[in-house]
Amino acid sequence: MGHQIAPDTTKPSGVVPTHYHCYRWSGSGQEWDRMSRTDSLDLNSPDRPPVRTVEWLGKSPRFIEAVHTDPAGARNWLVAEWERACERAMNPVPDWVRNDDRAERALHGIRTCCWPTYSQWLVGGMVVFMSVVGTDQGCH
Repeated sequence: MGHQIAPDTTKPSGVVPTHYHCYRWSGSGQEWDRMSRTDSLDLNSPDRPPVRTVEWLGKSPRFIEAVHTDPAGARNWLVAEWERACERAMNPVPDWVRNDDRAERALHGIRTCCWPTYSQWLVGGMVVFMSVVGTDQGCH
């Protein structure tokens, strides 16, 4: 059995997003561990964050925290969520991870359809995932 090759993300996807979904999932470390076990791994479960960022589009809309029609608005949501997560991070987050370069890279990713995802372990044993994914589907 051969391996599947991931799509080349350096090439344009052909999709021109009309809006951007801002996704957020959080859960306890035990919940994340349970969902990640190979004996119970259900990648299609509506309750589990996806393995590939673009697969958020197939998950329950309850994970959509915001919808923006411009890349900068979606980036601003992602950066604000990231900053909130950093304030509650289990371990100190270095300054080099919390700077304007990160925001610019996220904006570039959104504009080029290379969807950014951030994650952070929080105090209390919680984990949070935040992603932005654009779509051209008339889903709203």
